[in-house]
Amino acid sequence: TTTTTTTTITIPAGGFGGGPGQLAHCATSYAAILALSIIASVSPMPNSVSDYLTQIRQPLYAWYLSLQQPDGGFRMHHDGEVDVRATYTMLAVTSLLNITTPQLTQHAASYIASCQTYEGGFGGEPFSEAHGGYAFCAVAALQLLNSLKDAVVDIENLRGWLARRQMSFEGGFAGRSNKLADGCYSFWQGGAMAILSARYSTTDDGPRTSSTTGCLYHPHQDCWLSILPSSQSAQLPPPPKLLLFDEKMLQRFILLCAQDPNGGLRDKPSKPRDFYHSCYNLSGLSVTQHYCSSKNENNDDDDSFGHAIFSRVAATHPLFNIRIDRATPILQQFYNLE
Repeated sequence: TTTTTTTTITIPAGGFGGGPGQLAHCATSYAAILALSIIASVSPMPNSVSDYLTQIRQPLYAWYLSLQQPDGGFRMHHDGEVDVRATYTMLAVTSLLNITTPQLTQHAASYIASCQTYEGGFGGEPFSEAHGGYAFCAVAALQLLNSLKDAVVDIENLRGWLARRQMSFEGGFAGRSNKLADGCYSFWQGGAMAILSARYSTTDDGPRTSSTTGCLYHPHQDCWLSILPSSQSAQLPPPPKLLLFDEKMLQRFILLCAQDPNGGLRDKPSKPRDFYHSCYNLSGLSVTQHYCSSKNENNDDDDSFGHAIFSRVAATHPLFNIRIDRATPILQQFYNLE
């Protein structure tokens, strides 16, 4: 029934709207493809979902091309705003479905680079204030383009801006300079830092890449896939083991401040719980538990904050923000991996 519902809100343009009859939009298309990817890995009829994803690849690709701008940016929807959210959500979908092409990504890295501010973070568009949500979109998009490099953006300045957003007392991240900590930035800033940190836990130039895949994303260069023991292969880079922020302080903030005693998670104490903050707090918690250096050499349980079993969450993929064991089958299908 979930597949039927999702099929209903596909429109002829190729993207997905937020509901039946609504305009196709990059954000809701991203959410729909991620939801379908999750369903495909747990559905009693996975082939039907996988077949549907195969059918919509070409219409989606054509729709994304129709949103492309001459400067390399993308509109969120037809006649909509142009910002790095559109670039990231497009690349996340096309990378999962293996429909990213040089034509689709022409000038995309230079557009993203133009959104970096003097502080080191990224705004939604050129000359805007650096913001955690846009910074994540920019960093993840650059990684999907294999362009998270000093030659493209100021990596050192970016690292400093991200590190300074973690509050020294609370342990949580703020979204902008001179703002308060907010639970959702546990992933927006923490996820961006996890992607950036992988550069320093593998090689000087970033996660190992394959010489046969060109400049676009390919699972064989994806160091996060090797987090799962079942996915470890000589073809994959080693899993990252470094986070350039205090992961235990962030865990404390999430579990003590952002967690509502009645269930769910929130911005901070005194704020109401909601699905949005529940999602991104848990995603940030996952980053701190699976990409940190606190595990001992025997890979036993680490000394992270919280209960060793009940506070533990599954590993999310920092580029897509769905569980790695949900992303892997989709990548295997569309990249013809064994």
